Amino acid sequence: MAARRATGGIFVGVVLATCGVYAAVTMAPIVAYAITGSAFLAGLPVAALLAGAGLGASRVTPLIGRYGHQKAFAAVYLLGAGACLLAVVAVVTANFGLLIVGVAGIGVGHAVNQLARYAAAELQSEERRPAVIGWMVWAQAIGAVLGPLSLSPAGRASTAFAFPAEAGGFLVGVVLFAVAAASHALAPQYRPVEQPSLDAAAVPHQTAASWRLPTVQIAVVTMVAAMGVMLLVMTVTPVHVHDAGHGVTTIGTIMSAHTFGMFALAPLAGWLTSRFGGVQAILAGLATLLLAALAGATAPAESQPLLGAALFALGFGWCLAFVAASALLSRGLAPAVRVRLQGRVEALTWISGAAAALSSGLLLGLVGFTGVNLLAGGVLVVPLAVIVVHRGIVTQYRLSPP
Repeated sequence: MAARRATGGIFVGVVLATCGVYAAVTMAPIVAYAITGSAFLAGLPVAALLAGAGLGASRVTPLIGRYGHQKAFAAVYLLGAGACLLAVVAVVTANFGLLIVGVAGIGVGHAVNQLARYAAAELQSEERRPAVIGWMVWAQAIGAVLGPLSLSPAGRASTAFAFPAEAGGFLVGVVLFAVAAASHALAPQYRPVEQPSLDAAAVPHQTAASWRLPTVQIAVVTMVAAMGVMLLVMTVTPVHVHDAGHGVTTIGTIMSAHTFGMFALAPLAGWLTSRFGGVQAILAGLATLLLAALAGATAPAESQPLLGAALFALGFGWCLAFVAASALLSRGLAPAVRVRLQGRVEALTWISGAAAALSSGLLLGLVGFTGVNLLAGGVLVVPLAVIVVHRGIVTQYRLSPP
């Protein structure tokens, strides 16, 4: 019962903070464009958010190891609230540099939302971990939907307090990050199922050695590749659809299909991982991503249903691969080693995603939308090759009892 309450507390914190993140980051490109007048610079806040999430993941895990999940999460969520407040100042003063710093800080706060799936998994027995990871990813779906929906009332509230309407999204972030921090700071203390047993001096050595494990290699390459493939295609899809003559309604519908695939079916991804095993679920996710890339490359630009289906498959393929790879990283190592490894993998994944998002626009200009999709599909050769090298794992390693 205590584990269930603690898991519920983590879930609520993720919903609140993710809502704040999406309210803020939805406004950030608009504010950046208003300040600079540059479409290119308007895309930098998203890259700053991703880079901040990657940097934050590597910095949060030492705090978790030293103080525990609750205190570390409360502190970093509070930092996220401060970063949102800094972004409000950037909006009021029209300071682009301050905006980028603020959004990067929001990304650091968002790193907790990503690491929360591991924290919740530590409270469960091994057979329950994939399902719980899926639910934690689903918690982000709620925040991703509610965040942008809050912008209209937030804008009105912002102007009522003599702030620009564009500051509303960031003010939502201030409040929700602060509430998420308080929910962890004031909650009863809880302990993971497995307690760290390694001497602190042994953790770095064990962490370095863990990178050589087949399951870790499969998980790491899968997470990095799946994130890169998704962001390569997702980032430029609105531009491609707009250039084909479609309006914002069509663009919104197609991207909604994508986010539905990314988040809404995460509990299903967790169940499939528990039922069939981590590597098998990864293979299914990679196959779905490949199918999505091929469909995106061949779908006519004027076909909303085909593009919507391709973007849905892109989202669900990422979700399935991401949840299954996360589950691989949630077992088989001492807890202290897992925490450090998970933080480093998270950092690598999000920084790689930022690089993919930044390069996607350039690639669209060089090879077109079809070429971007084909290049994204080619990236999937890397995780598939790693799985082939460790092919014995595919048939022997399962996350659920036979």
